[in-house]
Amino acid sequence: MLELRDLVKHYPAVGGEPVRAVDGVSLTVAPGETVALYGPSGSGKTTLLLMVAMLLEPTAGSILIGERDVACLSEREASHFRLCELGFIRQSFDLLPGVSAIDNATLKLLASRRWREARREIAPLLERLGLGERMHHRSDTLSMGERQRVMIARALSTEPRLLLADEPTGSLDSQRGREVLELLRELCCERQVAAVIVSHDPMAAEYADRVLALRDGILADDEVQRAYAQPLGGLGEPAEDGQARSAVRQAGQATGGADDTGPIAVSTDTG
Repeated sequence: MLELRDLVKHYPAVGGEPVRAVDGVSLTVAPGETVALYGPSGSGKTTLLLMVAMLLEPTAGSILIGERDVACLSEREASHFRLCELGFIRQSFDLLPGVSAIDNATLKLLASRRWREARREIAPLLERLGLGERMHHRSDTLSMGERQRVMIARALSTEPRLLLADEPTGSLDSQRGREVLELLRELCCERQVAAVIVSHDPMAAEYADRVLALRDGILADDEVQRAYAQPLGGLGEPAEDGQARSAVRQAGQATGGADDTGPIAVSTDTG
């Protein structure tokens, strides 16, 4: 579904070496597979996602989604691709204040459907996400966990082939974070959506099929990679003995484990 081939993003620096935000990353993600990308602040995780979402132009390399090189798309084609075939859950809750949860969730659908039709279509997904009794409440009256579920509903509303999630548990407590990760994994598996989740939260690794470490813009060496790749439990069944969590924490320490604040581009596109 998703294939990155030697993806590079360098930023020029005055009087010095260029900033190597992403430095030759190659990666494949299959339909229905969830990959967690783990790494420290400035490791290039968010930059990588923005390039896959066509919100940031690569310096070199290819981004193939369904065998189509999206880096070659025009601005108009890229915008249509993001709208119809890509779901993007950002770090911040990009919700319209004073607008109901259901209307916030329908924003992507309104590009191709009437308002009432979009509402009818999104309602079952909101119910599945546990918002059946809250979908008509204003977004500013929702809890953090409920707002994140609205963002998930919007991202999945057009039945995309690829889902990108940037720190989806960053604003949630551990219980809400587990609920969100479990729902994401379940929905992507059912719908055969390829998912890439970037996070500095070891808990995210428990719900991924694969966990990859990113440091200084490159995938980590084999030793760290193997530590991340420990069995982390099946859907809704995080490892009970703590062995897997310990391996992830150790790998996180090896890469400096914090959050990602690498160079990003600002866009008004609805994710």
